[in-house]
Amino acid sequence: MQAINIPANELIKVLVGQDVSVDQTIQGSFLLVAEENHDEGLPSAMAAAVADIALGHVQLQKLVHPLRVAVNQPIWTPYQFDESFLTAEPHNWFGPEAIVLEKRFEDFTKSYKGPRDANGRIPSNQVPDEIAKPLLIEDAYWAAYAHFVNDPNEQFKKQLRPIFSNQ
Repeated sequence: MQAINIPANELIKVLVGQDVSVDQTIQGSFLLVAEENHDEGLPSAMAAAVADIALGHVQLQKLVHPLRVAVNQPIWTPYQFDESFLTAEPHNWFGPEAIVLEKRFEDFTKSYKGPRDANGRIPSNQVPDEIAKPLLIEDAYWAAYAHFVNDPNEQFKKQLRPIFSNQ
């Protein structure tokens, strides 16, 4: 598979569904990698998504589980990457799918009357599988993503609240 390093702020735009324009000569499917950087709050040297690039625009195809990629390549220059290391995420945790899943959980919690853990959270085994399974995957995604975010004051990690506590 072809990979391409892009500025981290451009990668975030792709992940949240904003338009990113690029050189019209770049075409194909690429693994998007946040370039190595020290910008606070942005990921660095992290594989993040597979996207199609055509007609000067980047279109997200699938989010991948965060993976360190330390390749010394200039931005927007394709290089080979072994895709066997990638794990596709079932949802885009930056997009509306995540909001819908979290809303379903919020609706469930409003009527839940069962046991809670020491932090007042509902144990994942008390939540219907169709709600709990994707949210457990989401929790794992954000925990992995946090390792790649430039977070010198740990502000990102402080804001990161797993839906389920560790069991």
